[in-house]
Amino acid sequence: MDVGALSKLYSLEGPFTTIYLDTKSEAEDAAEQLEIRWKNVLRDLEQAGVDEPTRDALTQARGEHGRGNTRVLVATPGTVHLAISLPQPPAQEIVVTDALPRLVPLVDAVLLTVPHVVVLADRKGADVLAYTAGPDPVEQASVTNDRFPSRKVKFGGWATKRFSNDVEETWEASARDVASLIDRVAQDIGARVVVASGDERALPLIRQHLPATLVDRFAEISGGGRHVDGSEDVIADEVLRVLSDVVSSDTIELLEKYAEERGQNDRAAEGVADTVAALRMGQVETLILTDLRDTAATAWFGPEVTHVALTEQELRDLGVDRPQRGPLDEVIVRAALGTGAATRFVGGGMEQSPDEGVGALLRYAG
Repeated sequence: MDVGALSKLYSLEGPFTTIYLDTKSEAEDAAEQLEIRWKNVLRDLEQAGVDEPTRDALTQARGEHGRGNTRVLVATPGTVHLAISLPQPPAQEIVVTDALPRLVPLVDAVLLTVPHVVVLADRKGADVLAYTAGPDPVEQASVTNDRFPSRKVKFGGWATKRFSNDVEETWEASARDVASLIDRVAQDIGARVVVASGDERALPLIRQHLPATLVDRFAEISGGGRHVDGSEDVIADEVLRVLSDVVSSDTIELLEKYAEERGQNDRAAEGVADTVAALRMGQVETLILTDLRDTAATAWFGPEVTHVALTEQELRDLGVDRPQRGPLDEVIVRAALGTGAATRFVGGGMEQSPDEGVGALLRYAG
């Protein structure tokens, strides 16, 4: 999912009903539990004044229980505008009706999803799976080389060396075919990393035939290969480890850049007030939120995404007739997405982290 596309939801006319529903399926009675929870959700929505057409539309979009996923639903009266499943369970279930949709948990989850390709290889070929968001691949393809000979055998005689060379050429041909497929699929999704598991002889050959742009993004992992052998969970854990390393590297790079700009008193805003002021000017390049921010804080907003302030009077002074109040997180993320700024959620407590858990890299100095 393109996070920027979520800004279109903020432009709709509310009120918004937002639901983050736990759709886990580990329990044998998962389907029954989901039905019970959904009845409670509908009761809460009715008590909150959500009309029947909207409740019916949400029920139609709810879907079935998944594999430990979260179902995210966002609706305005009578219409569901967003229905998406996330691979992780929610930090907490949310059922709320308000002037703004609750998109911050979704933005946070989507940003943790690194577009990547998983390769399960043997010496005859590979299965290639592409992931962007959600638990299922958005693209999958396979290549299998049935050329003969495909494996070395022990025998003597004058033909041994020739036979061995033929096998090596077969493996090389397979590696070229797999590398070509990986390149195509990686380009399709803008993959940040290619994670490969499988035959220890095949993987180095595949790497050799990848284009230079992918070699540095090619990570070999242990755990299994192409055929079903019970190693799927091990491979999944290894893939998550690689993706976590990518996110951690990105975070360190971002915070080092932020600390550098802040130290130069140049392209950095620190703290809530300075960041809000920069968002109001469309000055923010990357909004930075840490887990030490005050999630109970509120701010004021108007019809335009740059109508953002910490007091109602500030917006009235800007000509906003009817300022509205909302969670600070949602108000500033709305402003960031609406002005084309990136948003990043990072851990707090680091020396480079912004004060008050809120800061920004700026497009230009103030």
